[in-house]
Formats: sequence, structure tokens, C-alpha cells
Amino acid sequence: MAEQGAKRSRAVFKGLWLSDAEWKRVQRRMEMAGARSFAEYARAALVEGRIVVRRVAFDPATLRVELSRIGNNVNQISRHVNTEDVVTFEQMRATRELLEQVQRAIDVAMEAGAE
Repeated sequence: MAEQGAKRSRAVFKGLWLSDAEWKRVQRRMEMAGARSFAEYARAALVEGRIVVRRVAFDPATLRVELSRIGNNVNQISRHVNTEDVVTFEQMRATRELLEQVQRAIDVAMEAGAE
């Protein structure tokens, strides 16, 4: 092990254990910071004491029509539920699908803004 360390410019190795939730959070932050590897990200965090996070701005105007249509459908379902004081499984499923459409639309817009 000492021989291998001699070939490297950095001779000290440190490791850590993370929960699945912690690792997912680290991965998101690494991606936002533009780090190419965990080692690069961890080194910047530990040595520099700060991580620069790139925020990708996107214009929600591109989603306005689609989100408006989906929001109108959600409002109609909500109005019906509030009036009838009963919700069917089909209405709940339809609402969930509409909200998933919102998430997909936002994801697509964010990916397009990152390019």
C-alpha cells in the first residue's frame, strides 16, 4: 500500500460511510456543482471549505400553456370533490397522473435549460 501511495501525488486516503439518502443528496449536490467525481467534490468541500453550485435558470413561460391546462383539470376535480364531499379512486388516480405530468414537464424544461 505504501508503494502505491508513493506513485500518487496525494498520499493520504480517507473514507466514509453514507446512508442511501445522504448519498443521493451528495450526488445531487455534486451534479449541481459540476464535479466530475466524488473525490473532486469532496476535496473541494474539505480543502476549500466551500462548494460552488451552478443554478440553471429556466423560463416557466415555456410551460405556461401546459401547466395551465393541467391546473384547470386539477381545479375541476377539486371543485367536484369539495361539492360532492366524496372522491372516487378514479378521480384520485386522474389527479395523481396530472401531477406526474406537471413533474415531467418541469423535468423536461430543466433538462432543456441545462443544455
